[in-house]
Amino acid sequence: MSRDGEALARALHAAYNVHDPEAAAALYAADGRHVEIATGGGRSGPAAIGAGLAGLLAAFPDAHWEAAAFIASGDLVAVPYLLTGTLQAPFGPFEPVGQRLALAGVHVVHARDGAIAVCDDYWDAGTFSRQLRPAS
Repeated sequence: MSRDGEALARALHAAYNVHDPEAAAALYAADGRHVEIATGGGRSGPAAIGAGLAGLLAAFPDAHWEAAAFIASGDLVAVPYLLTGTLQAPFGPFEPVGQRLALAGVHVVHARDGAIAVCDDYWDAGTFSRQLRPAS
């Protein structure tokens, strides 16, 4: 089933919010990439993308992405979002002590041939770190 960019972006956010990494990963092309602009990192290929999302969801089992809009121009879609959740398992250098996350960002989904070719994920690493650092 071929989908346009907006349908893919909506399906991606739906998969995120039902915590289904496999469904999210299945939306990507075989050579698809999820790029974390804030860190310069990312994942390539559906299996790695799904594993990355699974890791995030393990640390934030109550994660929720609130999409403000789906701004589409053909196969390019911008989705401003607010990611909320509570850190409940170790995540990188952060140990869980009940930190709440409220992180604004934007997904820019680039569709190709009915699949996600690239999802550029823009968010602020400083805000993320400040919110997850335990209060002293």
